[in-house]
Amino acid sequence: VGGGAWVWKVLSMELSCLPALAMRVPPLLASCVPARASSEHLLPLPCVRTTCRGALEPVSQRRHGLSFVVAAAVMLPGLAARARGRGKCSNLDECRELGDRKSDEKEAQKGQLVDLGRGIRYRETRQGNGPLIGKDDVVEVTYEVRYTSGAYIYSLGRGRPDKGYDDFGQTYRARLGKHDVPVAVEMAMEGMRQGGIRTVEMTPQLGFETSDWKPIPVNKTGRRRMDIFRQLLAGNGLQPGYNAAILFEVEAD
Repeated sequence: VGGGAWVWKVLSMELSCLPALAMRVPPLLASCVPARASSEHLLPLPCVRTTCRGALEPVSQRRHGLSFVVAAAVMLPGLAARARGRGKCSNLDECRELGDRKSDEKEAQKGQLVDLGRGIRYRETRQGNGPLIGKDDVVEVTYEVRYTSGAYIYSLGRGRPDKGYDDFGQTYRARLGKHDVPVAVEMAMEGMRQGGIRTVEMTPQLGFETSDWKPIPVNKTGRRRMDIFRQLLAGNGLQPGYNAAILFEVEAD
């Protein structure tokens, strides 16, 4: 027997040795299941001695074929069950609705997005339980600066490995209204509680230029990354400047 017919014949002979799997295949493939086969044994010895001897020689090849059948029989029902468990859609509208629902769930997990106008938005990823922060308050903060893509630029007090020492817990003192941090960060910090964390998205107009680029990175790598960002804003002679937003995640201690 050659080609696909050979494979079919081999599978038929191997399945004849699997009474537990006989109900999963067409009756034709289960025709050689011995009457004495016990459901307590996956591969009854009588079946091996009589019906299936010579199904495929050598024995190692027969076992390989049998292993394939067993693996398929075990895995396929589980894959099908998982597929049924996933949210499926049958048309374009259902797919769009399912996608919107999943997107909303992810957004809710990140925290509520608050729009302050003028291109300033923030998320409160952790609500504090300390005193409220208001204008002119002096606050000790840790922070992390990132691109909107999430790429890291620099930080303070976060224990990041780009420094030559562990700065975890180190803070920066800022007085709101004095532009020790960008104006956008000052705006977002008003009304938050100490112990909270807010991630601020800010445009260049209310970003680092308003604080004379403070807080300044304390390490060489951070300063180099920040120089790249400044060049992105200003342009390089060959390409015009880009009005790039940036993220400033601030934690009020």
